[in-house]
Amino acid sequence: MSVTDNDTRTSTRSWYRRAHSGFGKPHDALMPYAHPPILDHSSKPVAALLGTIPSLRFVTPAGLHTLADTTQRQSVNAGEVITRQGERSDDVFFILDGRFEVSISHFGETPDFIRSLRAGASFGELGVLYAVPRTATVCCAERGEVLRIPGDAFLEALETWR
Repeated sequence: MSVTDNDTRTSTRSWYRRAHSGFGKPHDALMPYAHPPILDHSSKPVAALLGTIPSLRFVTPAGLHTLADTTQRQSVNAGEVITRQGERSDDVFFILDGRFEVSISHFGETPDFIRSLRAGASFGELGVLYAVPRTATVCCAERGEVLRIPGDAFLEALETWR
């Protein structure tokens, strides 16, 4: 090995160390929020909000407007259960405001907390898509508002993109 090859290898390693240490940990000033900012969805048209649900991303604008006509806004108080594990899946929900907690009970034991959902999240799609009972309980943790989308209309809207 020549001296030049050794110098090149050393300079490459030192560059990597500098780059790694410079990018290894995010700077606190770049992330001022512990959680992403809460978005205000209340002023957007319902059809535009429905288009943000991943399973509806290919639905035509006409299909989203038809679905919006059947969708209802619902205010939810803290402590209110929206879906209960094991019940029939008949609606899909889109969160406009508030915080909702998802929990699952295994074999009738005390439910385990899974995660929190906030504005912009949706839930209930799997039960409607696969015609299975609810797989989790979703409870309102902070007063909020949801869009309740009828399951039949949701499935019909999915047919419009084909």
